[in-house]
Amino acid sequence: MRYFLKYIAILLPVVLSVCSCSNMLFEDGLKNGDMNVGRTVLVYMAADNNLAPYARKNIEDMKQGEVPDYFDDGSGNVLLVYVDITGEEPKLIRLSRDRFGTVTEETLRVYDDQNSCSDSVMSAVLSDAATLFPSQESGLVLWSHGTGWLPEGYYSDPVYSSPDGAAAVPYHIEDPYAHLVKSFGTDDGAEMDIRDLAGALPGHYSFILMDACLMGGVEVAYELRNKCDYFIGSAAEILANGFPYREVVGEFFRGEEGLRNACRLYREHYEDDGATIALVSTRSLGALADACRDVFASERDFIRELDMDSVQGYFRMNRHWFYDLGDFVEQLTETDSSVVGKDSVPVDDAVAERRERMYKVFRDALDEAVVYKDNTDEFVLGGYSQFSIKKFSGLSTYIPNPENPILDEYYRTLAWNKAVMMVE
Repeated sequence: MRYFLKYIAILLPVVLSVCSCSNMLFEDGLKNGDMNVGRTVLVYMAADNNLAPYARKNIEDMKQGEVPDYFDDGSGNVLLVYVDITGEEPKLIRLSRDRFGTVTEETLRVYDDQNSCSDSVMSAVLSDAATLFPSQESGLVLWSHGTGWLPEGYYSDPVYSSPDGAAAVPYHIEDPYAHLVKSFGTDDGAEMDIRDLAGALPGHYSFILMDACLMGGVEVAYELRNKCDYFIGSAAEILANGFPYREVVGEFFRGEEGLRNACRLYREHYEDDGATIALVSTRSLGALADACRDVFASERDFIRELDMDSVQGYFRMNRHWFYDLGDFVEQLTETDSSVVGKDSVPVDDAVAERRERMYKVFRDALDEAVVYKDNTDEFVLGGYSQFSIKKFSGLSTYIPNPENPILDEYYRTLAWNKAVMMVE
């Protein structure tokens, strides 16, 4: 990393005595807020859960990768990791390479035991990092379990109720592959929903990468649209091993092209297991929302007639809350009456023209928003294909079919639904 000479005297004692000097370094960093670096990337690992061994492995993988230099001319990059692992004190560390090429792990601050999936804790840690290493650009990797846009606890313990107002019924299926996936955030059972996540982020980031399951949904990307320039996520689950950090960590410091490479390397790494990945430009999500709002307003009744088995899904075990956004809208705007709905009626010229026009606007907006996407043909767990990936637009979406009053009520609170009004 690149530091001013006056700051070296503060950092050298940390190498000699990490435990005794870590908090002193943090306090001195607060007093020396004029230390600007090129790009700071923070990997935030909430691993106080069954992913703890994978967190340790990923940190070791990072050390084998293209870690930034410790000493430089003052305009370099900084790689930070906040790690909260089961049975260990949470800590903020810095990984860097010394002048001899050796990667060192330097503890900057040790925290008391805390819930790393609390919005207040996350905000405090991110603020600590920004204060200690103010930079021209910042990147953020969020590493943990993930359940997309769903409300806290719903994925692991879903509840169903009928549209006629019947009592809620618990619905639980034991997942035999739960230990294989990172199915953001679980800390000792506590979760954080995406509204709290957006509120917890104290600054604006060049990119936010979600190393967590099912977070590549339009609902998540839109909730974070004002917090980052680029968003990276997987519509499907992510295996517990996570991103191949040895290969991708250096790409985090190379702008958009580096982010594209990180996505490509992720997909190639899971060629035999299954993967979806997309890089989204958040500045284009407003136009995408406008296009979707027009489609939903025009074709709202048709949503309940869709053959849901025909829409590309990214879920297992009847967790049918994640479908392909592009395939969904394409079917809503279908002009061939032979494939439209269960009770198809001929599509007249005016309707066909309107649908074609709406779909073109949507497609153009989607292509502007999703600047890179890649996927395998199958998603495989335990040696068996869980589902085929025949279509992939880059983003998933909820579809309120069949209706679920519990989920629909929560969905109305999300920024995406407020913009597109899919669930009224």
